[in-house]
Formats: sequence, structure tokens, C-alpha cells
Amino acid sequence: MKVLVVGAGAIGGTVAVLLKEQGYDIRIKCHIPEIKELIEKEGFYLHGAKGEHHVDFKCYHEVSELGDEKFDIIIIATKYAHVAASARLILPYIAEDGIIVGMQNGLLTEELAEIVGRDRAVGCMIGFGATRNADNDVTMTSLGEYYVGMLDGRTNKNLEAFAEMLSNVVPAKITMEIKSRQYSKLIINSCINAVAAITGKKLGEILKDNRAKDVFLNIAREGMAVAKAMNIKVPKYGLVLEYRMLALGNNKVYNGLCKLVVGMVGKLYADVKPSTLQSLEAGEITEINILNGFFVENGLKYNVPTPVNTKLVEMIHQIERGERKMTSDNLAEF
Repeated sequence: MKVLVVGAGAIGGTVAVLLKEQGYDIRIKCHIPEIKELIEKEGFYLHGAKGEHHVDFKCYHEVSELGDEKFDIIIIATKYAHVAASARLILPYIAEDGIIVGMQNGLLTEELAEIVGRDRAVGCMIGFGATRNADNDVTMTSLGEYYVGMLDGRTNKNLEAFAEMLSNVVPAKITMEIKSRQYSKLIINSCINAVAAITGKKLGEILKDNRAKDVFLNIAREGMAVAKAMNIKVPKYGLVLEYRMLALGNNKVYNGLCKLVVGMVGKLYADVKPSTLQSLEAGEITEINILNGFFVENGLKYNVPTPVNTKLVEMIHQIERGERKMTSDNLAEF
């Protein structure tokens, strides 16, 4: 079984390294030639939750370098903005019964399916965290469960093989409701990315601040209100985040209990530097529009107020443009 990973960032690099070490035939396609040359020359380094690893890869830059190769599984691990172009480019290299996996934040399985077909498109809910240190160096910051699935509850042998493959790395399950699982991850992603991005701090530090906990809870509450309007049933995330409980009430005693849960999240992911904060520090455009922006867009569509998420999206775009600094003082505006 041959696997091609398109994009060797934090998530793609982590998966590629751990699967290659399990003996799978893993190749990498890099759209930047210097990164391709670096990985082929020095290999790829992974540290953190799964130990220390150093793995060599066969890499490609142009798809023409693939020749007549056909892959059973193609994992697109680029940023969201590059998924559609990558899917169209790589489609001729998928085996007849192969699958194309979108390994991004957000809910993009429908978009991927429009390009590659509903019988090929696979969505993921990624339960682990990772941070890129350099172009060929990643730290896996946390472990967690992994869900994969196709639209309409479809499945095939390569999806089953992919789930089994991932299970050698992190616990992985096939789900018949991939959209619901992805929405569950969307909420926690939006919470941790936004509070870290506007303050410039890692989760363990910022979630000691009660103001940040309030923002965290209000992001989740608005996200759940949008989910209700969209008729999406959201399962809990991990062991501690039961969103239905977080969304039940908004009084002093209840909020105190909810903040205890958020504090547990801060301890669990203390050293995590979310991707939005990483992008801002690198001077890059973030993916905030597919995170908190998803709630804003669909809140407008379904007539659900989302004032906290709207303010956060506005703030982060201001930071992107250099009009606002990342500081804990931003929390005062809520």
C-alpha cells in the first residue's frame, strides 16, 4: 500500500514520520523546492509525545516527478487555502479505489468531495497537537483520539486500512458522522486558537486568566447555538469537554464549574502554541475564517447572534494587518 503525503508541516510531518517508522511506504510532496531538498538531504525530525525520531523520505516537488505512480491513499495536509488546488493537481495519481484524505482544521469534506468525488473524499478529526520548529523539525505536543470517515456513512477497504494504519500511531476510529466529529474539534480549535492569538500566549499561561476562560466559554456557547440551528449534534471532545453541559447555563455558580473544566484544558494543553498564534508570529495570514469565522458566517445565515466570535475574527485580522498587538489587554474588550 502506497501513501503520498502532500504538505510536510506540523500535522503532515508527524503522521508521515510515525507511519514510515511502522514500515509503511510513505512519500512526501513539498510545494517549496528548498524544503523538498532539505528533507531529502537531512531527513525529518520529530520530538515530543511519541519520543524522538529521525526518518528519511523520498520527496517530490512537481507532480510530474510522480511519473506513472498510483497511490492507494493520498493525505492532503496543506493549509486550508491550498486544499482545492492540491486535490485537483493530485487526482490523476490516485489508485482506482483509492482515497484522498483532507487533514485540516475546519469542515471541508464536502468541498473535497466536490473535487474528488464522494466515494474518495475522507475527512478527519485530528485529536493530537503538533508544532513546527523548522521546515524538517516538528514537536508532537499532545496525544488524542483520531476519527476518520466519508460522507453519507460510506466506507471502503482503503478507509479501513487507513484507520488501521493510524491506529499504530494514535487511537483511530471510523465514524459514520464525520461532520459532527469535525464540528466537535472545530469548537475546541476555535476556543484555543482565538484566546492564544489575541494574547500571544500559550494555553497553560493564558487559561489561568478568568477573562480568557470567559471568552473560551462564550466561543463554545455561540458555536453550540450555531450547531443547533444547523441541526448538527455535537459529541463531546476528549474526556472533559461535554459541550452540551457548557452551553446549558450562564449564571455565576454554573460559570464557576465551567471555568474549572476550562482550567483542566489549560493544564492538559499547557505547552501548546496553537496554529493561529504560530501564523501570526511568522507574519502569515491565519485560518481564523474557517475557525471562529465559520460560526460568524453561519450565525448570519441562520440568524444566530455570534458577537464574541465576530469580535475575535475582527481582532485577529487587525493583528494580521499590524493594526493591533497581541496582548492580554485585548481581553478587556470583552
